[in-house]
Amino acid sequence: MGLLCIFLQAVANLPAEPAAAVHSESYFSLLMKGGLILIPIFLLAGLAIFIISDKWYMLRKLGKHDSRAFGYLLKLIYAGDSDKAGQFAASRTFPSFKVVAAGLKNDNRTLQDVEESMQIQARLQISKMEKGMNYLAITASVAPMLGFLGTIFGVIRIFYDISKSGVLDISTISNGLYEKMICSGTGLLVGIIAYSGYSLLNNRIDKIVLQMDVVANEALKAIRADRDHAVKP
Repeated sequence: MGLLCIFLQAVANLPAEPAAAVHSESYFSLLMKGGLILIPIFLLAGLAIFIISDKWYMLRKLGKHDSRAFGYLLKLIYAGDSDKAGQFAASRTFPSFKVVAAGLKNDNRTLQDVEESMQIQARLQISKMEKGMNYLAITASVAPMLGFLGTIFGVIRIFYDISKSGVLDISTISNGLYEKMICSGTGLLVGIIAYSGYSLLNNRIDKIVLQMDVVANEALKAIRADRDHAVKP
């Protein structure tokens, strides 16, 4: 606010000059006037777009639930064929089936051991799905700050030019300021994209985790029922 007040006071004290002809510029040419600070912002933008598109495609495939395959898996578990059920679950690409497969590997142990094996595998699957998400969070925070930093550098440059020339000219202020404000706008835009992608992907991961919990609980019920049936005389 202090810098803005200085600019407004300086502009108010300037003598009126004839209006110059306004030359229109393309958005690309305006963008290129943002300075070298736009390079890391563009790199962060490319990284964010790549991660969002890659993770969205991956989570879209992993989020599908094959109810027919799951029904067949439960049928094998209830029938006591844990080896075949484990092989079938391991052959599927869905995280929920990987969790069940980990539990069926320890089918001869206690139910607590089976549940712990499933929990470990669930954490492993969540870690795989969340891989790269931290870069989106960093981009959402760093890109706007880089944009603001570029604007600050621009304002410093304006004052330097004024002190060097000794002339307070409206063109010196306006040209330098609007060019450097491009940095702030670009940084904010990249930050919004990264944050939106981060939120959407996290929401999708939460749905897959919920699906894993449901499948794991159903599988544990089936294993428990099979064991109860086996111990009955």
